[in-house]
Amino acid sequence: MTHHAKKMVPLVALLLFAAAAVPAWSDDQPAEPAAAVSPAPESGTVEPEQTAGSAEPEHAAVSVEHESPTGADVPAPEPAGASNESSEVETLHESFDPFNWLVYKPLWAVTGWVGDFNPIGKYVSAPLEEAVPGLRVKGFINNISQINTTSTDHNVGLGHRDKDWRLQKQEVRTQLELKYQANDNLEFVNINNFQWDGAYALQHSAGLYTDGSRNQEYYQDFKRIVREAYLRGNYGNVNFTLGKQIVNWGKMDGKVIDIVNAADGRDVVDFHIGDYEWRAIGQWMANVSVRPTETFTVNLLWNPDFQSNVGPAAGSPYWYPFAPSPPANAPQTPHDKPWGFDRLADSEAGVRLDTTIGALSLSGIYYYGFDRDPVYFSSDNQLRHTRLNRFGYALDYGTNILGQRLIIRSEALYSSGKTFNTTDPAAFNGIVKKDQLKLAVAFETSVGSAENKVDILYQPIWTRQLGYDKRTGAVRNDLLHVVNLSHSVRKTNDRLTLSTTGYISGGSVYSGLSYNVSAGWKFNDFLKATVAYNDYLGKDTDIPWGAYRKWKNVTVDIKYEF
Repeated sequence: MTHHAKKMVPLVALLLFAAAAVPAWSDDQPAEPAAAVSPAPESGTVEPEQTAGSAEPEHAAVSVEHESPTGADVPAPEPAGASNESSEVETLHESFDPFNWLVYKPLWAVTGWVGDFNPIGKYVSAPLEEAVPGLRVKGFINNISQINTTSTDHNVGLGHRDKDWRLQKQEVRTQLELKYQANDNLEFVNINNFQWDGAYALQHSAGLYTDGSRNQEYYQDFKRIVREAYLRGNYGNVNFTLGKQIVNWGKMDGKVIDIVNAADGRDVVDFHIGDYEWRAIGQWMANVSVRPTETFTVNLLWNPDFQSNVGPAAGSPYWYPFAPSPPANAPQTPHDKPWGFDRLADSEAGVRLDTTIGALSLSGIYYYGFDRDPVYFSSDNQLRHTRLNRFGYALDYGTNILGQRLIIRSEALYSSGKTFNTTDPAAFNGIVKKDQLKLAVAFETSVGSAENKVDILYQPIWTRQLGYDKRTGAVRNDLLHVVNLSHSVRKTNDRLTLSTTGYISGGSVYSGLSYNVSAGWKFNDFLKATVAYNDYLGKDTDIPWGAYRKWKNVTVDIKYEF
């Protein structure tokens, strides 16, 4: 472990301490004010632990009293015939707790004020669904404010980026999902996304500018606004989806076999598994699944709508600090993309086989398509996408060990003929082809009691260039450790969630590390707020994590789902 990785130790210790301290602190609060002063049952009388006929566990039976601020002065009924002396003995005096008064009580007060807040669901979705049988209307409004906590240094990084802003994001994301069930077999689905980023309009910074790249400040074209629009059919053992859609082949951070759809990675180091769903770019495809047996499925995919991955635009907050900032409105390198609709030979196709053996799920994939990241061809001064043959597998197994759940996942992708730019002067077009292997394994488990449980995820991701050539600029062996600890505080009815995630590099080249610490509060079933701190550590040459060390930030995420 490097000296940078050691900085993760106090953060992990802090989360474990909080996981133990918060429930313990909550135990000090008068959790059951009415029961605390109730008279003891008469001799020979046994009080039931829960209401007769109730199927809820004991801890769920007391959830109602948490809907008011813990520790509030709630008058308790005085038992008949009780003396003043006994009442004085049973009076509880709450000790002063700064955390309780500054954090917990205000959160409960706002929670009570919010109540069952769901205006769109009540006054828009519900009336529409009632008026049109078979229609389902849902969506969300998400505000993400990200404030940089480092100085507004100029000439930052290897590229000497002019960094003079505070807002890294002020995104307002809105999604509207419409589903119409035409009959028992057919369903029409339309999902629309809208986004506006006020980082450009709400601050004046020389280091930020819009360079004419589409959808940088707000979604303005059909490709990004209409995320999905498809017809889904279910006829016994045959299912099909025709239209613009998202196909998720993988489940792991790092997008190992999740290669079907292109991704909008404008955030670079801030782009992780929690953002994959929003950043996926829909593509027009035909997707057919056949299930010959109960435990075996064949999935066939035809994709004529190629889309390339999107990186940070020049002049955007997350433009690479290790690359010189081009002038505003600078001419862009010509980009030649495959055109499947105009030339069917440019179509992509894939097959996936899925089977289950008890608690074990196995999948095998083959995808014949283009690399979604272009390479530069020196012969005609263009960016081009080259063909790839990709083979992969996915494994998912769940069990229990010593009373604790254990989930093991693994994904691997072998890319044959991946193209790299090279400094070799003898290379034709300035490119060379190499094979690449990407392998990830994830272990998920929990430690602690049911009332004080910490969920743990550890996922190493290993990438190797076969037939290594340092002139390509690629790393021979790249190893990334992903560690996540999360704790849902049961004493708050699971409204409070604490989490920390670390991305620690290894392999043959150190690339820095990143971590975040977050706390989320669920006000009701529709409204949730999360506060997170994101940190990047390393040197300018520690690409990518270390190069973004001046991009440390606090993020406030408020999401309303209807």
